[in-house]
Amino acid sequence: MNVSILGEESIMEKDLPGHMYKNLKPSLKWNRQLNEEILRQGIIKKEKMYHPMWVVKMLVIADRKPFPPKIKPNMAFIDAVSGYRGLFPSIPPITSKEVSESKLKRADITKQDLLKRYVIDVQDKQINRNYILKKPRYEIKETELVYLPLWEVAVDTNFLTTTFIINGNTGESEDLLFKLWQSNEWRL
Repeated sequence: MNVSILGEESIMEKDLPGHMYKNLKPSLKWNRQLNEEILRQGIIKKEKMYHPMWVVKMLVIADRKPFPPKIKPNMAFIDAVSGYRGLFPSIPPITSKEVSESKLKRADITKQDLLKRYVIDVQDKQINRNYILKKPRYEIKETELVYLPLWEVAVDTNFLTTTFIINGNTGESEDLLFKLWQSNEWRL
């Protein structure tokens, strides 16, 4: 299945132990016997999956009579499973790739829900707070379902037994996202 991938997928399988070690709690790093090699040997399962996210490209139009309106492009993201949402600080690259359907997670938030509730919530709570008096208008240019590459790595060693969720673009931990999948905290 040909899908749109968010980012460049720069984290390879061989790099995973280093990123797992970086994301450990400081108290675990104090143990000098626990290192990248121990984590590499303790890997039970590793799987690359693609997590669905909605990306919304919009124009924020601030009217300021008698001057012409100030138009600013913005890009919001909404996690299609948990409803977690926010604004991108910079525009990430989106590429097309052929991916097995078994590696794709299913999106729970439909495009209709996205436009009725979630985009309006991002506009009200995250963009409008930058405007004190008159709130801006919005023009939605594009909505697209993209997939964020994630590594799910299960580790079992003498020191720890856990599952790491590693972002396939940055190598950062996505444990918050993992916890939000099980809760309805961000759902509208």
